[in-house]
Amino acid sequence: MWKILVLLAVFLVIQDTDGLRSRKKRHVHTKTACEHRRMILSCGKHRYIRVYYAAYGRQNSKTCSRKYASHCSTKCKSRRSYFVVKRLCNGKSRCIIKASNSVFGDPCKGTYKYLRVRYRCKKRHFHGRDVNEKDKRETEDIMYTDEDME
Repeated sequence: MWKILVLLAVFLVIQDTDGLRSRKKRHVHTKTACEHRRMILSCGKHRYIRVYYAAYGRQNSKTCSRKYASHCSTKCKSRRSYFVVKRLCNGKSRCIIKASNSVFGDPCKGTYKYLRVRYRCKKRHFHGRDVNEKDKRETEDIMYTDEDME
C-alpha cells in the first residue's frame, strides 16, 4: 500500500512541475517574419521587451515556404541573431526588425530565410534600473534551443 502512495506522490509532483513549466511558457510570445519582411515586437504601455530566443536562417522547410525552399538548406542560422535582436529590442516597449541579410548576415547563400523570435513582456519598474536579478535568473531558466522552436 505504501508503495502505491509513494508512486502517487511522485506522479503528482511530476504533474505539478509540468504544469508550472507550461504556465511559465504561456506568457512567452513567438513571432516569425519571412525574409525581407518586418517584424514588430510590442508590449504596450509600462512594459518592456525581454528577448529569450532569436534565429535568422532556415531550420525547417515549412516555415515561410516557397516553391524552391525545399531545395535549400534547413540547417542554417546566423550566429548573431540573438545578440542583434537583444541589442535592438531589449528594454523597449516596441521594436521593429527587418528579417534580412543586411541586418543578420547571410548564413546560407541562396536559401530563403526567416526570423523567429521569442520574447516576454516584463513590467517596467520606475525606481532604478529595469533589469534586476530576478529578470536575469528568469532569462537563464527560459533560454530556448533550436529543437524547442521546431
